[in-house]
Amino acid sequence: MKNKIIVPTDLTEAGHQAVRQAISIANKGKIDMLLLHILDEKSPSAEEVQQALENEARLAAEQSGRDCQYLIKEGTVFETLPNITCESDFCLMVIATHGIRGIRQKLTGPDILKLVAKLPLPVLVVPEQEKLIDSFDKIILPVSSHDSFQPAIDAILFFSRIFNSEIHLYSVYKPGFEWPKQLMINVETATEQFGKNGVRLKRIKEDQTIYSLGYAKQTMKYAEATGADSICIMSTQSQDYYYFAQSDKETIVLNELNLPILCVGGGK
Repeated sequence: MKNKIIVPTDLTEAGHQAVRQAISIANKGKIDMLLLHILDEKSPSAEEVQQALENEARLAAEQSGRDCQYLIKEGTVFETLPNITCESDFCLMVIATHGIRGIRQKLTGPDILKLVAKLPLPVLVVPEQEKLIDSFDKIILPVSSHDSFQPAIDAILFFSRIFNSEIHLYSVYKPGFEWPKQLMINVETATEQFGKNGVRLKRIKEDQTIYSLGYAKQTMKYAEATGADSICIMSTQSQDYYYFAQSDKETIVLNELNLPILCVGGGK
């Protein structure tokens, strides 16, 4: 059974924020953690990194009440993280949007999207300025036309089991634009599985009120109006919305509300 959260950290404030968010999830979900630092030529000495990680892992274990180990690897984030997550039984990654300065790359929105598309597990992307979410009570799930919507359904079930989250299955109707058949199938599949598992579900269909190429701005407006704690998005584009999906995803990942974004469906 996959029952461990992996948290890449550069040991800066951004990395610490990701660890703090992971601690909250680990505590409520009774899940163990692994802290990861990737060394490169800009990192402190291996001895300094080990001491810092050892201290942070010890504090994380004390605060979460769960086991917390640490791991130091050499390489790059775009190579190391896919290799590690493909080989191990992790149920979730928590990573900061900015930071990772200790491993050469500074991860911004486009970098994060490139990364999560390589990862075969749900990734909670935590903005550096995020207010710590103690309970993911309300999660927005924009429905998509991906051939497989199951990764999003599974991630929502995972969070709902821990937090009894209320899920808003959300879509925007654009006049003159017919929803793809696969999108309707995904709505039916998600509704059925959430119902069987006792998930609190609201089906939200809004008419388009913000006229832009994609739907990210209206999705964010809805998230703000409803006091959402997170938004769950697919990591890769569907064929139907390929021409604007990437910019939509960047808008959501870099959202001005500083909401943590749950990215799923990568690693194929």
